[in-house]
Amino acid sequence: MTENFYDRVNRTLSWKRVLTFNVGLFLVLIIPLSVNLAQEDTENRSGAAGEIDVPAVTPPPSYPVEAPRLDRVSMFFGKKGDTIVLIGNNFGDYQWGSSVYVGNVVAPADAVVRWSNSIIEVKIPETARSGKVWLSVNGRDASWDGNLLLYDEISSTKVGLNRISATEAQFVVDGATNYKNGLVELGYVSEPLNLTAGENITIESQTQGADALGKKMQIRFSVGNNNTAQRTIFSVSHPGIGAIDIVRAELYGESGNILPLFADPLSMKVLP
Repeated sequence: MTENFYDRVNRTLSWKRVLTFNVGLFLVLIIPLSVNLAQEDTENRSGAAGEIDVPAVTPPPSYPVEAPRLDRVSMFFGKKGDTIVLIGNNFGDYQWGSSVYVGNVVAPADAVVRWSNSIIEVKIPETARSGKVWLSVNGRDASWDGNLLLYDEISSTKVGLNRISATEAQFVVDGATNYKNGLVELGYVSEPLNLTAGENITIESQTQGADALGKKMQIRFSVGNNNTAQRTIFSVSHPGIGAIDIVRAELYGESGNILPLFADPLSMKVLP
């Protein structure tokens, strides 16, 4: 019997072949779509995870065996909100329960920018005033010899170093007539340093020292007739090897009060 067209179609498209075709088509379409959706979900979750701030993990306290030592504070002057740097050793790798005092007040935790074993960066608190800087590490204190001076550029005295030549510089004071004495601490590389007092200036003492950053010399001086707003306190000659910089400076009034002062960052250091 001759097979017509419909019989051939019915024989060819059996239910098994139709089912197999549909299953294949399903896999071809669904698998790539599922993979694509899975990748998008992973990317979304990864992006969301990147937006979450993971809190820093602080290990248990392990304080240094040796007592803390505070060598320098840079800068020795500033305004509230400015960041100063404490340099020394045995501070501890983390703050833990230690405290740092700036301008006679304790700095809150959010004012501490960085704490390491030899360097602490801290913002000057709003309640600070001109005064001492020190820290307490595990019940042991370390103090800086100098004073942090809070200033404003309108009413404060300006100090600085003027380069005269490759081997000579001058320490100058500008804008003050009511001081009687003071001190300057210079950091330097090569020696000797030879000082020559300015007009009506007496060099009371020169004390050499050193700290973690190098050699220092502290110069104390007194002022005679002080009616000049700008004057050279002393000239310093040196071998011309390395820089000379102002580590700190202080001026004292008639009653012994410390005057507010500041320095242009460009005049804090002179090069040969």
